[in-house]
Amino acid sequence: MEKAKRDSLSIDRISDLPKDMLHRILYFLSQEDAVRTSVLSKSWRYIWCTRPNLDFSDIEFNGNKQDFPSTVDKTLQQYYDQGLSLEKFRLYLSLLGKDYSYHESVLLLHKWIPLLKAMGVKEFCLSILFDHNPGNTDMPSVVFKAESLELLHLNRCNLGQNIPENIPFGRLRVLRLSNVLVENDVFERIISSCPLLTTMSLDGCKGLKTIKLEKKIHKHLKHFIFINLMNRTSENCSIEIDIPTLETIEIMGSEISTTSLSWS
Repeated sequence: MEKAKRDSLSIDRISDLPKDMLHRILYFLSQEDAVRTSVLSKSWRYIWCTRPNLDFSDIEFNGNKQDFPSTVDKTLQQYYDQGLSLEKFRLYLSLLGKDYSYHESVLLLHKWIPLLKAMGVKEFCLSILFDHNPGNTDMPSVVFKAESLELLHLNRCNLGQNIPENIPFGRLRVLRLSNVLVENDVFERIISSCPLLTTMSLDGCKGLKTIKLEKKIHKHLKHFIFINLMNRTSENCSIEIDIPTLETIEIMGSEISTTSLSWS
């Protein structure tokens, strides 16, 4: 009886779970931890190779730092070649003093984003910090042609005139822009293409002079965040809000007069 009880307790029931449930478990792990699960059992050996989210950070990368760009490149190419789909892709590059160059990484970025678009990625998070970078990274226009996106978070990117006139963001619900350079006309073009937007967060963005949020265009918007702690000496940004359904609004750092903010 005791032996049968011990055998029952030692059974690996998790490895017998369906593949989609194992993917769900891996979804909440970092890329490095997901790879480590390959030694658990035969069921886990290759499951990390097909999980629906990829999370890459050169800070957390344990291999040779020079191999980081090629590791990301090979992984994305394998996903694409196998016809796999991706729910979420996060890429954090902190290239301060790294051996691989700014230009090499940007060229690969122009290759990776079309692959992500082809795989129907729903959440795309990109954060880049370069050492001798003369400015933020120009975002490839193809990211604004990804009609599958539901969440977009960009950090330290330039959103210039290469952004297409027609942006198919009919599914986008969350837009987060951090330390982004974007002029008013481009910004208006982006947000007017997001009819289902529920959350908008703007943190340390430059180039914006006026933000207008109207109920006829942004009738689903519930959360608005505007933070400008790092640019106190820059010109003020006028914010006009006419959305009765808005639930939360947070404005920090920028001096907003009562005449530049209307909330009706």
